[in-house]
Amino acid sequence: MNEEEIRRERIRNLLTPDVLVCKDCREKYKDEVSCSVCGINMLDPSYKGMVYECPVCGKLYCESCWNKMEGVKQESKGIFR
Repeated sequence: MNEEEIRRERIRNLLTPDVLVCKDCREKYKDEVSCSVCGINMLDPSYKGMVYECPVCGKLYCESCWNKMEGVKQESKGIFR
């Protein structure tokens, strides 16, 4: 693994509800840990949802946006929830 991949993996490991980070780090890594759709910083202590990552492109999504995308995907296949 190169240095960038290692750093990105460490940041991913922080995206769990039981890990809190200081305000400086939340701001420093905001671009890397924000939802790719709505922009919510998922390191912020007020964010309580799951974090989803696309296995192809690696973009991160908050639980709400992920569920919306999955809902659209299911509807386009003729499956309604």
